[in-house]
Amino acid sequence: MPAFAFQALSADGSVKNGSIEAADRGDAIRLLARRGLQARSIQSQSAERAKKTVAATETTLHITKADVIRFTEDMGDLLASGLQVEQALQAMENRSASKLGTLAKKVRDLVRDGVPLSAALRQVSDSFDELYCNMVAAGENSGALDEIMDRQARHLRLMEAVQAKVTGALIYPAFLIVSGAALALIMVTYLLPKLASLLSGTGKEPPFMIKASLALSAFINGYWWAILIFLGLIFMTLFAVRKTPAFVSGWHRFMISMPGIRDINRARFELQFFETLGSLLRGGVPLLPALELVRRAVTNQHIKKSIVQAEAMVQEGSSLSGAMKKTAVLGSQAIDVIRIGEDTGDLAVVLGKAAARMDTQLTRVIDRVTALIQPILLLFMAGLVGGLVWSMVNIVFSTLSQLNR
Repeated sequence: MPAFAFQALSADGSVKNGSIEAADRGDAIRLLARRGLQARSIQSQSAERAKKTVAATETTLHITKADVIRFTEDMGDLLASGLQVEQALQAMENRSASKLGTLAKKVRDLVRDGVPLSAALRQVSDSFDELYCNMVAAGENSGALDEIMDRQARHLRLMEAVQAKVTGALIYPAFLIVSGAALALIMVTYLLPKLASLLSGTGKEPPFMIKASLALSAFINGYWWAILIFLGLIFMTLFAVRKTPAFVSGWHRFMISMPGIRDINRARFELQFFETLGSLLRGGVPLLPALELVRRAVTNQHIKKSIVQAEAMVQEGSSLSGAMKKTAVLGSQAIDVIRIGEDTGDLAVVLGKAAARMDTQLTRVIDRVTALIQPILLLFMAGLVGGLVWSMVNIVFSTLSQLNR
């Protein structure tokens, strides 16, 4: 009787690894269920050896987020039409000439050797993160892989839309900063020196503001190369330390403490938390492993530490709403939603419905913060450029008045 290597979840949420003898993969899943274990991945030991051989000879394939979404949508549609996993991959391999065709071929070769789809995706491409692969494994174990793929596609589309909203909100402020700085630079380096020649023939002492503006103009024109070197050194220093723990921690703390940016990040995290946790729970993943996967999907280190504390409290018997309230990582309204889900006994559905509402709420937060940032930037740029224009006009009037005398 063949042996199968397995990874499974026990009733207390811990991960178990081992091997089991069974007639086939389905029989192995049933035997594990009788032991009270929920299978996450099962593969024959011959397939495991084949996987290691392929891993040693091939490099992982990197695809874009758009390709991941397209792969997920296509797999969901093909599986929903009644095709098996290998047949669906073959169909994708035949109709796609892009990287998706190569991806489907490599994954299909492993699936044909007995490797589960979730494990094959992990091996073939690093573009499928642990959260994605665990969702696929949950779909394989529950027999609802087509529904999981459809849910994954909607989740990825939603997260992509959230990222696009945040990026789009920053485009106009960035344009204001760049255009204002460029205009100020042109005035200081080109226009002020031209106007300075008007004062040179009068022999009069110019006002302090004019002297300061002309000194700045002379410094930039005379030492532009030193300024570029200095800026280059700053850029290289930031590039070198960008991944150090101290810099990352400081940057993440700034992102959750800066007014305006803090509101957007909190709204985005709450949406991501509800959507991801709800999808995992609906896919059959227990609460503790689901929280662990949500934590791994979070990039902010300070938020991640709060989720670790919440995991420990839930493992000790605390409710999820109580744990999240103590860590203060979610707002009061979000905690109330979790409490309602726990009271009704249908947390997954409540989280899913709340995530749909939070998408609109995130849009409102972005619009509100953008509406506040834009006037502030306009006032700042108006003060900067207006000050330079005032200096130049003052130069002209001072020169004319001195010439008239």
